[in-house]
Amino acid sequence: MGGNYYDVVVVGASPGPLCAGALLAKRGFRVLITGQNGYRNRYECAGYEFVKRPFLINGASSPAVSRIIEELSLGQLFSHAEIQSLIKYQVVLPKHRVSVFGDRQKTLAELEREFSKYTGSLHSILANIESYSTDFKKLVHNDLVIPADNFFERRDFSRAVVQHPFLNHPRLDLWERLGISGALRECLSAPMQHQTALAPLLPPLVAARGLAAWFTDTRYIRNGLDGFRRLVSERIVEYGGDVQPDYVAGHIGVSRGRVERVQLRGRTESVATRVVLTDLYPSQLAQLVDPGEWTGQFRAQVEDQGAFAYGYALNLGVLTEVIPVGMADTVFVAPGYPGGSALRIEVSRQPDASRTALNISCAVPAALVNRIDSGALRDTILDKARELIPYLDQYLEVIHSPFDGFGAIDLTGSRTPGASDALHPDQVPRWIIQPPVCFSGIGIENIPHRTGIKGLLMAGEQVNTALGVESELISAWGAAKIVARMDPTRQRLVRAMRAKIEM
Repeated sequence: MGGNYYDVVVVGASPGPLCAGALLAKRGFRVLITGQNGYRNRYECAGYEFVKRPFLINGASSPAVSRIIEELSLGQLFSHAEIQSLIKYQVVLPKHRVSVFGDRQKTLAELEREFSKYTGSLHSILANIESYSTDFKKLVHNDLVIPADNFFERRDFSRAVVQHPFLNHPRLDLWERLGISGALRECLSAPMQHQTALAPLLPPLVAARGLAAWFTDTRYIRNGLDGFRRLVSERIVEYGGDVQPDYVAGHIGVSRGRVERVQLRGRTESVATRVVLTDLYPSQLAQLVDPGEWTGQFRAQVEDQGAFAYGYALNLGVLTEVIPVGMADTVFVAPGYPGGSALRIEVSRQPDASRTALNISCAVPAALVNRIDSGALRDTILDKARELIPYLDQYLEVIHSPFDGFGAIDLTGSRTPGASDALHPDQVPRWIIQPPVCFSGIGIENIPHRTGIKGLLMAGEQVNTALGVESELISAWGAAKIVARMDPTRQRLVRAMRAKIEM
């Protein structure tokens, strides 16, 4: 790492701040990327390659995604890395199993087979959902900073939402409006309910956009989140930025309400900077900023976190022959306990074709976090996996979660504890899931980019949520615009970022 000054220090490498850093690096800002909360999503455990969190690109055709892919010249790289799948995902309910295909007609036939009472109306239902999804993309196409915070951002936002089809009905139930209830509602809402456990009634535009993205607008990237980070990090280095995944911020120096430096753990000298971009939540940021330097706005954000959930994932290593024929790479399963989210199962074939890894994730309301600590959630997930995969126990080799501290369980008996450092990987910080709290606008807004400390900005899931990576890249674009406006010598960045991307 050369030099002790950077225009922007990115603390955390989730898609939001990472892409914001890449956009700024391309425009001449000197950017440093650190590996807060772990830079690598994959890890080895007892002979298996597991992931901490599932990853795919939602809303691949959204202006929020396409403009960043175009800006960073990643289009061809992503198309080469994309993994094609005949079945997008499956939903398993107590009395229904539904496959969603890349072919819309096949999906329609599948839904009519499972939900015969809707035969004849499903085509118009799906058409309406796609129409509302297009309305969402039109709003995002307006190049907004979301959530709007200052006068100019609120002015632009107000002009854009004049075309909002649900402007005066922000709490309208989309499914009720479309005449959907019961098991069909559970089936269609499963992907969004998995990642927004505390917001079962999403704003209608967001609910429609989320379903449409899962139906037709997702991309699975080879090597998942690590592959995404590698591609974007390569661009940052090409633009003269610095990527240091092994460095972690231990302290953010603030003076008179303004960011001045970042102290990296393991280094004696600090890094001078005027801007810190981060994917940390206010409660996590509070541990890096001296309380004496908190502003009133920053303190309010720290103390008023609101309702939230923790993300949890359990990894299972199994012999491939136990995987049912026809099982998709992504499966959503009905919740295993009251108040829980749908389970999401990601199937990942290992380099050794005889083995397969299963990543089973869910959202856990903070009030139920004791289910993680006691191991009850792990047991519930295993029970649901047994229902889905007959004879699972006979072919199960490894059990491990990086989020509960129980360590890996090797059921083969062929390895001795301690034989590999990877057998008991370190517990990693749980990721926080917060539902959107602003129902007056688009419906993905959460915490503003600005923290109340000048130069300390947030970009990621804590800013925009509910739509996965699409939400994060909306946040990335907004954060990059805010940083550009803070530096009058780089106003060309603002002008460039106003250019519209054709839909």
